[in-house]
Amino acid sequence: MRSGLRWATTLVAVAFLTGWGTATAHVTASAPDAAPGAYSVVTLRVPTESATAGTVRLEVNLPAEQPLAVVRNATTPGWDVAQRRIALPTPIDNGHGGKVAETVTSVTFTAQPGIAVAPGEFAEFRLLLGPLPNTRELVLPTLQTYSDGTVVSWIERSTDGSVPEKPAPVVRVQAEKVNDSGHSHETAEPRLAARSESVGTDWGVRAATATALAALVLAGLALIRGTRSR
Repeated sequence: MRSGLRWATTLVAVAFLTGWGTATAHVTASAPDAAPGAYSVVTLRVPTESATAGTVRLEVNLPAEQPLAVVRNATTPGWDVAQRRIALPTPIDNGHGGKVAETVTSVTFTAQPGIAVAPGEFAEFRLLLGPLPNTRELVLPTLQTYSDGTVVSWIERSTDGSVPEKPAPVVRVQAEKVNDSGHSHETAEPRLAARSESVGTDWGVRAATATALAALVLAGLALIRGTRSR
């Protein structure tokens, strides 16, 4: 019976390590107040999945087809920040009556010597973006580099309803409808912006739950088998 208990315990541990860990280790983006035409602070949450190396670099790419007039990073102690800019074929409004002739296409955070997001930890990086485009979502393909040189590309998007293994961080932009009287009101959908996250995270949690439950069932069978063998 003891061997059955050990086997059952191992199964449950594997389920939690491979299921729950995977579901919660994605790089995600959140912006609770994101709305078309508004400025919003986007927070990227970056966990270190590696057990032996720390995160030392993060490259956040912004959609060139949806250029932003303003891209500013929050002060991040211990990290150097660089922005890559390109000229725009046509100037765009900055939301304050002016126009800008260039846009930022990526923001890169690089850890200073001795700094890293250690295994088992996470860090948050913030960007002020705006005015946000009139779209349902803002996709931010992100590259995460570890101290051992490994690069994880969080750039995948689902095209057939399947859940990608490395989903790109996504900010949900909540639009408002304007009724006949000219007053705006919220859409019938819930405030998706309050739950901006990487596509497939909820599905991953459900899959992890199913994995854990399956492991528990197998554990029960192991206990029964162990009892009968005594």
